[in-house]
Amino acid sequence: MPARKRILIVYYSLGGNTQRVAKDLAAHLGADLQRLRERTNRRGFRGYVRAAFDSLRERPASLIHVARDVAGYDLVIVGTPIWVGRITPAVRTYLESIRGRARHIAFFTTSGDTGIDRVLPAMHRFVDQEPIASVGLSARELADAACYENKLTAFLNGVRPLAPRMGRELVHAHA
Repeated sequence: MPARKRILIVYYSLGGNTQRVAKDLAAHLGADLQRLRERTNRRGFRGYVRAAFDSLRERPASLIHVARDVAGYDLVIVGTPIWVGRITPAVRTYLESIRGRARHIAFFTTSGDTGIDRVLPAMHRFVDQEPIASVGLSARELADAACYENKLTAFLNGVRPLAPRMGRELVHAHA
């Protein structure tokens, strides 16, 4: 009997959108979740300005202990919000830390209206690995239940070969 294929979803979320997607994916994939936390406070006006500046300058983040080792997983799915057209410092730091260690990787993003195509080359560069699937979700798409379900289903189909336990239909819990 073959060993169960393990999936890890690693995400950073400040406003809750990226966390929502991560939890929905984990529920459908039977995946483990790892939320990235950093020592820098990104809340409030000052935090927002610092977040924008750090994203633009591609400054590294100081992450609080990341407990899960990617070597124990067949697939690592990484999710990030897009800030000022860039991935978050926390996710950038994380991707650099796992460079060359993940068996397979996939990405998802959430944003006001910036498409994943804008940040996908950077994500690929930081991890030095081609993703098996990726999806970007805008604020409008996150608010539209049918659109959200369609995009998530397409993403899930992209990771299906590495997720044999996954059901065929996406049941949207946030309708």
